[in-house]
Amino acid sequence: MVLVFAPAGGLFGKAVAEAAAGEPWWPWLLAALVWLVLSGLASVAVSHRLGEHR
Repeated sequence: MVLVFAPAGGLFGKAVAEAAAGEPWWPWLLAALVWLVLSGLASVAVSHRLGEHR
């Protein structure tokens, strides 16, 4: 769980810092969302594959 949420939290934090500095923040927010989606898909794929072998 730490490997999923820690990087996403860091990317969200970077988005907030960029927004506070008046810089474009949306690429960091997009990167965090992409990270969460990809790690979620990987988790589902692994759990599905492990479930097939029982």
